[in-house]
Amino acid sequence: MKEGGSASLDIHTALALRMKELAEERGKTPAEIGKLGGLRQSTISEILQGRSKHPKIDTITKYCQGCGISLHEFFQSDLFKIAEIPPKKMHKKMMEKMNRKAEG
Repeated sequence: MKEGGSASLDIHTALALRMKELAEERGKTPAEIGKLGGLRQSTISEILQGRSKHPKIDTITKYCQGCGISLHEFFQSDLFKIAEIPPKKMHKKMMEKMNRKAEG
């Protein structure tokens, strides 16, 4: 992705790309980084292959520990500036409640 471009990617792809980028910077594979943080190779593989669309923050934290960085550093990548977070489907009652609060 080029900086300043209008291209976007989904948040799950951004996570996987960031994990690969960090591993490459350290001369390791994502699985090796995950192991350093206490993660199973299968967990890393599921994220990288797109089978795990909603990794827990604890999983990302452990990956960061394997890299020796903070969560803040993980998400400081330009990948997350262009990533699109899919809108969450909201329950009808929740939407009505939000609308009532907005009205008065």
